[in-house]
Amino acid sequence: MAQQGIYDRLADLFDQISFGTNKGPELERLLRALFEEEEAQVALHLSPVAPEPPEKVAERMGEDPDRVSAILDAMADKGLIYCSQRGGEKWYKVIQVIPGIFELQFMKGEDNDRTRHLARLFETYFQAQEKAARKEPVTPFARVIPVEKTVYGGIKVFPYEDAGRYIDEAEAISVSTCYCRHKQRLLGKGCEYPHDVCLQFGSFARFVVQRGFGREISKEEARRILERCREAGLIHTSNNTRDHIDFICNCCSCCCGILYSVQSSTMPSMAASSNYLARVDEDRCVACGTCVERCQMGAMRLEGDTAEVDEGRCIGCGVCADGCPSEAMALVRKERVTEPAKDFRELVMRQLEDKKRLGLLSSG
Repeated sequence: MAQQGIYDRLADLFDQISFGTNKGPELERLLRALFEEEEAQVALHLSPVAPEPPEKVAERMGEDPDRVSAILDAMADKGLIYCSQRGGEKWYKVIQVIPGIFELQFMKGEDNDRTRHLARLFETYFQAQEKAARKEPVTPFARVIPVEKTVYGGIKVFPYEDAGRYIDEAEAISVSTCYCRHKQRLLGKGCEYPHDVCLQFGSFARFVVQRGFGREISKEEARRILERCREAGLIHTSNNTRDHIDFICNCCSCCCGILYSVQSSTMPSMAASSNYLARVDEDRCVACGTCVERCQMGAMRLEGDTAEVDEGRCIGCGVCADGCPSEAMALVRKERVTEPAKDFRELVMRQLEDKKRLGLLSSG
């Protein structure tokens, strides 16, 4: 029996740990462009669960620790793996292709032969995944954080539904180029929404700053960015965790991967969403159509002299209510509330259990 190729083995790894990543020729071409063969070999010996020192990886490989350490550091600079500082030492771990490696390739806003080539490869991969997508529900990686002021008065907003809370509690915050909009620009597409609006928090923010993928900002600037995005009608999304988040993206359905996949599905509310739905006060509604224009999910329509909400398409972002000139809209809580996973480890475990239940894991 022929030995399994290194990139095939790497594809198996990402098939196991990545959200929405499946094996195929498109993934292999992408991995070959991202990882040199030596880097692929190191990645296969690196933990996908928690950062570890280079000496441990070198021992696992039977290689010189200094050489392995240099390779790991270069891979972190390329956005292929994650690096954290522990007592002055650098520890490393594998990260997912999506989300993870994809975003880091475009966060610097670079326009060169490599980034244009990667943009084409990612686009081909995304298109292949969309055609082969299965519709069984898997715990989503991302969730929507609603515009808090649009929640109906008297309804308690849980701490994990408050974007401002994550800013207040963050030890470090960084901002980078919106990778999705930049990838689309590299493909000759894109849109006019703001680009310098992707926020990172905590240890991930420190990694982003140290490796040059973004710049550190104050809490005041982070709040101004959220306000600018709210005014533009962008949707706040983050990883589907409760106690800590790594990022807040400010998304549009025309460019951003999370919202594009949600918007194109038959029932977006089953994918990335909040625990809210939009409601219309018919007595106040003047049927101006502002909510229809602002809704990126196609969940709003005008029926006679009032607006109506398609609950199957509403993701509870609050963008419609935030822009309503007659204040005829607000968010109300869904009957069934879904609490995010406690942390990233719990989120990954939920997704693995879903994949096992649905037979979505490869046997490789």
